Amino acid sequence: MRSRRVLITGCSSGVGRASAIHLAARGHEVIATALKIESIADLDVALALELDVTDPDSVAAAAEKAGPVDVLVNNAGRGLRAPVELVGDEALRTLWETNVLGPVRTVRAFLPAMRERGAGRIVNVSSVAGRRAMPLTGHYAASKHALEALSESLRFEVRDFGIDVVLVEPGAVKSDFSAKRLAADIAPGPYAEVAARATAQAAANAPAQTSEEVAEVVARAVEAERVPLRMPTSEAVAGMIRERTGRTDDDFEEWVTRG
Repeated sequence: MRSRRVLITGCSSGVGRASAIHLAARGHEVIATALKIESIADLDVALALELDVTDPDSVAAAAEKAGPVDVLVNNAGRGLRAPVELVGDEALRTLWETNVLGPVRTVRAFLPAMRERGAGRIVNVSSVAGRRAMPLTGHYAASKHALEALSESLRFEVRDFGIDVVLVEPGAVKSDFSAKRLAADIAPGPYAEVAARATAQAAANAPAQTSEEVAEVVARAVEAERVPLRMPTSEAVAGMIRERTGRTDDDFEEWVTRG
């Protein structure tokens, strides 16, 4: 296995941090980035950089310091769990700036050098929500649906240049990601009954994986000679996706609403 130069966004905690540790231990030249540089100062990686994916100037500065990379891992993301009606514009702007425009900015920054070299890989960390929307996940799922569509289109566009694009799709992860959700304190108000049913359904879903388990899939996405477009992080997560893709809209709606 050859060593690759890998830049990862969102390494302060969770999957990003675990991926930086795991890939560095496997001999890769890891460039770990985070919103606050002090949050990754302890990582044993080739380079640690401050990077705010919502700020074009920050992306440009990090790209200049990092130089060309073999693999870009777009992991930085924000969560949001609340009724569609009750989320304000500020939270939505942050969500879309981070989960959708952030990866677009980093792709614009690092893809040209990959294209000139005729080789490279972009790994976008999505979610099971990117392929099925449940109550209270509408806005978050919409951002991940967008990331999935962008990734699929980009894969078709860049394949002739020797560049791969792959989506890593986790389900629930045991990390502080949920604790950092946007608008986490929004009361469900008139949607209290829907929220209670959704919470019960979420608890019955596939068991949460550790960040390290997801990082192992990220590593496979980085290292594999050939990658599919989508890589669910467990068979249980793949089963959750099949629960949606294997049903008609009416069947899925009945399944969701009956709790």
